[in-house]
Amino acid sequence: MAEGLIILDKFAQVYYHVFMKLTTKGEYAVRTLIYLLHNSAAGPVQIRNISVNEGISKNYIEQIFMGLRKGGILKSLRGPSGGYVFARSPKKISIGDIIRCVEGPVHLALCSSGKPCSRMSGCRSYPVWKKINKKIEAVLDSVKLGDL
Repeated sequence: MAEGLIILDKFAQVYYHVFMKLTTKGEYAVRTLIYLLHNSAAGPVQIRNISVNEGISKNYIEQIFMGLRKGGILKSLRGPSGGYVFARSPKKISIGDIIRCVEGPVHLALCSSGKPCSRMSGCRSYPVWKKINKKIEAVLDSVKLGDL
């Protein structure tokens, strides 16, 4: 997930800063959905096929797909010819949607998450982090899965 750094400020208050880092969960979610996109014309795709072709463990894909199902990106179909299909058009699914489903909200710095910080009101760097965070989200939301 994210790496952290504990910092003591001049008033000896402890801050735990969480920095954005895309984990394998986010990377693999995008990879597996691209595989699904290009291999679902004949019907639902089974996790074992994705696992073999993408080199990702079935258990890890199941964890990832649980988040994608909860997020309304995928749905599962039961039965011998069951598997996974998109719950909505891939043309309407952004990379940002995928990342948020499996990683949670994207935040470059603690203050850009909207959580209060004792330094926020006088912090001169806050507007920079907020602006960068919005740009990152805009890029992630501008790329649609169906275009890949």
